[in-house]
Amino acid sequence: MHKYQEFLEHTAPTQSQSIQPYVIDGLKVWLKKASKRHPWWLYLPVQWLSKLLNIQILAPVPNYGGADAIHCEAKRIRQLEKIGVAVPKVLAESNAGLLIQDIANHDQQLMQLDHALARESDFKKRKSLFEVTIHALKQIHAQNGYLSEAFARNILIDSQQNISFIDFETDPRTILDLEICQARDWLCLLFSTAFRFNEQERPVMEQLVKQALKDRQDILYQLSKVGRRFGWLNSIGVERTGNDGKRMKIFLIFLKNLNPNLS
Repeated sequence: MHKYQEFLEHTAPTQSQSIQPYVIDGLKVWLKKASKRHPWWLYLPVQWLSKLLNIQILAPVPNYGGADAIHCEAKRIRQLEKIGVAVPKVLAESNAGLLIQDIANHDQQLMQLDHALARESDFKKRKSLFEVTIHALKQIHAQNGYLSEAFARNILIDSQQNISFIDFETDPRTILDLEICQARDWLCLLFSTAFRFNEQERPVMEQLVKQALKDRQDILYQLSKVGRRFGWLNSIGVERTGNDGKRMKIFLIFLKNLNPNLS
């Protein structure tokens, strides 16, 4: 048995954390342990809402947990690796867990995009971080690819501004067509980054996104549709519900302003 497979088989059953780092012969790895299965009915309310409003992009993508999520992540990593996307290398896989190589490759400055944006006060530098991210996303989409949960916490950026991606326990393509999967990537990205730009900066970012999607009016339409359909949340003061509400207000305004019919 290969040493990585042997390590996985031996360690996964006794690991207490859902994900934990180890070092094997000088190589840093992560072991993701199969979690408990998630009941399918948890996704029904949002599923019904997306159908009622005719907004496919909001349809929940089930994460069933257990061995299904483990094998899904391994499959998705290999799919993206084939088209040149920077993702963790799969070292071993079983029903009990997944062993992947640490993607940092000794770059101590590698961090989540969310953290990189949060700690940078200079607008030009934050804008640059966002630009390299959407460039990487557009490259994936140009090859008929898509991510799983394209939130800023699942996007990593290193000291050379190289972008990589993690967390693939779900596969949106199992319930959505490719166009909607790709629009969903943009939705996740914008939801987790729009609030990192202030009121004076956001118009610049909105135009940047519009320019990036000038050849994908289908995605712009899907995004602005969400902003229009849920704009009523801002009229009732969603920002008064706390930080999440404030982020939602910014996000919905950002989406509404992506309307392809607006200059």
